[in-house]
Amino acid sequence: MKIDRHYTILICFLLISNLVFSQQKKDNAKGSTPYLFPQFTEGTIVFKDGSTHTGMLNYNSAVDEMQFIGPNEQILSFAEPEKVATVTIANRRFMNHQNRFVEILVAGPISLFLRIHQKRFAEKIGAYGGASGTTSIDSYSSYKGNDGRYTDLSPNEAVTYKAEYLFYLLRGDKMKMVLTKSELLKYFPSVKELLKQEMEQQNVKFDDVESVKRIISWINTKGYTN
Repeated sequence: MKIDRHYTILICFLLISNLVFSQQKKDNAKGSTPYLFPQFTEGTIVFKDGSTHTGMLNYNSAVDEMQFIGPNEQILSFAEPEKVATVTIANRRFMNHQNRFVEILVAGPISLFLRIHQKRFAEKIGAYGGASGTTSIDSYSSYKGNDGRYTDLSPNEAVTYKAEYLFYLLRGDKMKMVLTKSELLKYFPSVKELLKQEMEQQNVKFDDVESVKRIISWINTKGYTN
């Protein structure tokens, strides 16, 4: 009876250990990478000199780099991003702005651009594989350091990425970052009250890309571009 009981305890311990390990592995593997697209996709690069190039492209929003698959299946970054004018991937168009790529959302007298940046957080996985943080943050089993190399995490570690939406407005040749409703109101002082009422009616939120697109399109339609 004692031997049977010891075996029973041992089996239970192994089952619990396996459950914890599996949960840790599952949490660490959640998501894939901090790329904007789920996989590298064929796209077109237009250089400022007018030349074009096609390749398998993706945007790494954790390090703010447009990247491509090289001839040896390596993930490479543009050596001279300042020479790139635009990049198109899956019908989404990006413009080079200060060697970072912003997506063109609205083209008009007031143009709207978006750069998605993902902040990286390292954290320990708690009991039974539960990592701290909110469910809106994706976890990964490796992370890319400042040297460009990917580092594998130990079973009780996780790196999480939380997306930030950085909007830019282009009027004439001046590009300005706008992150809040109050900053948008300051950008249009002559119609501040009308714009404020419309934003409240449309329930504009700067963590909702579509709502920001709608309000900028409304501004262009109304002609409030000065």
